[in-house]
Amino acid sequence: MIRRLRREALAAGAMGITAALALTAWGVFLLHPRADEPVAADAVVMLAGANDGRHAYARELVEAGFADTLVVSNPGGNSERIARRLCTGAGRPAGAEVACFAPEPRTTWGEAQAVAAIARARGWERILVVTNRPHTLRAGQWMRAATGVEVRMTPIERIDWPMLPVHLVWEIAGFAKGWLNGHW
Repeated sequence: MIRRLRREALAAGAMGITAALALTAWGVFLLHPRADEPVAADAVVMLAGANDGRHAYARELVEAGFADTLVVSNPGGNSERIARRLCTGAGRPAGAEVACFAPEPRTTWGEAQAVAAIARARGWERILVVTNRPHTLRAGQWMRAATGVEVRMTPIERIDWPMLPVHLVWEIAGFAKGWLNGHW
């Protein structure tokens, strides 16, 4: 009986350590995505998300002359104050066109589909996509699959450490859902 309990405890410990190592490796993988240097593009596309610096960075890219169009995913409409300011007022980059949309569905794949439609309608060849670092890999793959244009991922540098476990789980779920829905 004691031997069996010892084996079960060792097996549970080994599984726990393996899971912790796998989650750590996944986190390191997501925190160090292949990021592209910004270059001249047809548009800067800001994916919806937290007020983590992505709004300011997208605006800075446009104001630095990398594109003359800013595309903002704003699924929350008026409830998302920072994105709303980019779309309607004080936050708009000077001298740039701003196009805002609410993706349907309200997912990264919905954003990719909406950006693809805008890119086709406007004849775009290259876009810069702004999101957070954990989201870069999945967002980049889906944007490339949906749009057919050159996609350069330019994530923000800041990491929201308290939210990192949520991002890791969210990305695992997003990859699984994308695989099940055939977005790969």
